Amino acid sequence: MGKKLCFFSMFVLTILLLCGCSLKTAGTEKIRDLEYTVLAESEIPESLLQKIEEEKSDDLKLTWRDGDDLYIVRGFGMQETGGYSIQMKEFYLTDNAVCFKAELIGPENGGDAKKVVSYPYIVIKTERLEENVIFE
Repeated sequence: MGKKLCFFSMFVLTILLLCGCSLKTAGTEKIRDLEYTVLAESEIPESLLQKIEEEKSDDLKLTWRDGDDLYIVRGFGMQETGGYSIQMKEFYLTDNAVCFKAELIGPENGGDAKKVVSYPYIVIKTERLEENVIFE
């Protein structure tokens, strides 16, 4: 009886492990890269700019749909100095989501980073998509 229970338990654990792995990867494979435009502050819609101003001191992950456009905002909160930049790493469509990854690049060592508080963020504009955006 003990051997049967042990075998059954191992069988169930194996099935659960295999199902868990397949569920995690389902729908996360890249279908295609998405085109986007990085916006200057003057190109950001006023209502979105107001929302960014309200929340820029915190870690910011925001989507904004307007007409045929989708705006994605990624902010990195308050930084002690200037000299930061943001690099787009990935932006693509999966079966059920839009994956967005941007990285904060710090001031270069020995660079001329101004000793003024900054709030680095990036706003991109792309085609309007109804899928949820996953910030990685």
